[in-house]
Amino acid sequence: MGLSTEILSEVASSSAPVSRRFYQPELDGLRYYAFLGVFICHTLPFEASFYRGLHLPLPWLWGATVKSGAAGVDLFFALSAFLITSLLLKEKQETGGISLRFFYYRRILRIWPLYFLVIALGVVLSHTMAKQSLPWYYVAGYLLFIGNWVHAAFGRPESIAFPLWTVSIEEQFYLIWPVMVKALDRHGMIISGIILFLLATVCRIGFVLAGVSGGFIYYGSTARCDSIALGILLALFADSLPKLTRGVRLLLVASGLAGWIVASAWLTDQPGPISMREVLGRLIIALSAGAMLYGCLHSRSKLLTGTWVVSLGKVSYGLYLLHLIGLLIAKSLLHPVSGTAQLATKAFGFVLTTILAFASYRWVESPFLRLKDRFARVLSRPV
Repeated sequence: MGLSTEILSEVASSSAPVSRRFYQPELDGLRYYAFLGVFICHTLPFEASFYRGLHLPLPWLWGATVKSGAAGVDLFFALSAFLITSLLLKEKQETGGISLRFFYYRRILRIWPLYFLVIALGVVLSHTMAKQSLPWYYVAGYLLFIGNWVHAAFGRPESIAFPLWTVSIEEQFYLIWPVMVKALDRHGMIISGIILFLLATVCRIGFVLAGVSGGFIYYGSTARCDSIALGILLALFADSLPKLTRGVRLLLVASGLAGWIVASAWLTDQPGPISMREVLGRLIIALSAGAMLYGCLHSRSKLLTGTWVVSLGKVSYGLYLLHLIGLLIAKSLLHPVSGTAQLATKAFGFVLTTILAFASYRWVESPFLRLKDRFARVLSRPV
């Protein structure tokens, strides 16, 4: 009772009146497309032979395009860093400081409910389904928010909880970056963002020279932080960036997609021998994610701000964390055998994933999101 009273008292004394919410709907649309890339990567084959069998031209290009969907994770990282940095800067400007305590309350209320639910589901399914496996060290990694490093060391688990590794990286970012924003001036934050960007390439080179598994480049926080750094730098320079014409926006997005596809055509991300091409490939993917984010900022295109895509973007956290569950349910119900039946099953899995994500948003996430506003000194997207 005493702690609750203390928290409510701090809310009352720390909250500042806000004229309007900080919300850019085009970023919700971009979130949805980032998820869509990941979903396609997790459902369609990479092998050129599959597309050759469908008599499609340039079968290698189709495989590389599907594989490039994994880079949607880099776009998620850049988006998250941009939004978090923007909100922290706005709070610092409007209130004269940053409440770290309130920041962590908000992140807990946003991330933890569905996150821990997926961990629980992963554990249950690992004990009830033959093809689901989630050893204790993965569970421990997720609980401690170092699941990405467990993936780096042991590879990908055959579990619906597999996507949680990205949340570990984001939680590590949330733990460190707000402290730095509070302590540093703008010049210091810019230098920190540049160092963070360079750190990723240096670490990737180190991993290659050390001859470690490719999983450390794919899952390691220090090897994936360049996308986060670009989101930070875009937020820091947001007020001084030139306004983009429609043609320039299209060029940035198209160049980003092309960069993803070209880099993905020869990347080897999973455990196994690695070479210096991983260093350049990952750099291209990160820069491409930054280019796409920049190209979409303040866009009013209906492809990004239309009602349907914004609605799907609002539930993108659920779409991402629950899509392997949706696919598992579809496969368990339909038992596909032929290639056509498998594609139909995956399409059904997409529908189920969407239903699960909206259900999660309404009954699992929204109650906590409404509570989250009580700890907001700068209001963001409404529930």
